[in-house]
Amino acid sequence: MSRGSGAVRVDRTGPRATVEWDRPPAHVFDLALLQDLTDALRSEPVRTAHPVVLKGARHRWSAGLAVEDHLSERIRPMLRAFRELLQALWEVPGPTLAQVEGPCLGGGLELLAACDLAIAAASATFAQPEVRLGVFPPLAAVLDAGSLGPKRASDLLFVGETISAARAESFGLVSRVAEDDRLEKEVERVAGQLGQFRAETLILLKKVLRENQVPPWPALDRAERVYLDELMTLPNAEEGLRAFLEKREPVWPSRGR
Repeated sequence: MSRGSGAVRVDRTGPRATVEWDRPPAHVFDLALLQDLTDALRSEPVRTAHPVVLKGARHRWSAGLAVEDHLSERIRPMLRAFRELLQALWEVPGPTLAQVEGPCLGGGLELLAACDLAIAAASATFAQPEVRLGVFPPLAAVLDAGSLGPKRASDLLFVGETISAARAESFGLVSRVAEDDRLEKEVERVAGQLGQFRAETLILLKKVLRENQVPPWPALDRAERVYLDELMTLPNAEEGLRAFLEKREPVWPSRGR
């Protein structure tokens, strides 16, 4: 079954649903793709599944949110659409399982962080590179501080370096790592196990786990206010974003020594 524009596909096989997105070459999440993904996650085949496997087509997860959607005329609709997607993912009753291959960057890593389980290919790479564009990821700043601890969250967010799947596993960003040629089989194995369990038990277990997690939405409200009302009102706030789009080095305001 395909949904929306055709960029998102939902396949239901027995108790399992697979949600796959395809926006080549890098599966960048623009407003249309965010809406299609939200619709897919709220669909009946997904909401009645256990588990729900999420994956990018063509052996790639996502390079993140579209940089052009971070500009002033688009940033508010983009933040609303991304939050709606994350809330839809958070509210899926059954366990969600991310199958991660290729680059997992920016908003793609934030989407991964909202999944219950994640299995990554050994060659997958991970980064929150927003700081390099003069901005920061509000949701990651909220979720990572709680789930990774302050030092690891700071390492990921302040430095913006790309890390390996092995390091992502040590950080707790992914549940486990499989060799590239074993990833499909490992996802099949874990998803198959989950599919054999009683659905009601998994749903109630997830409910208890959610009740013992701090919902990110109030903190995300505050983080987005800082982003919109303080960061994006600075002089030359869009310099890094526009430099990226124009394929040049950013020129930051000089600071006193």
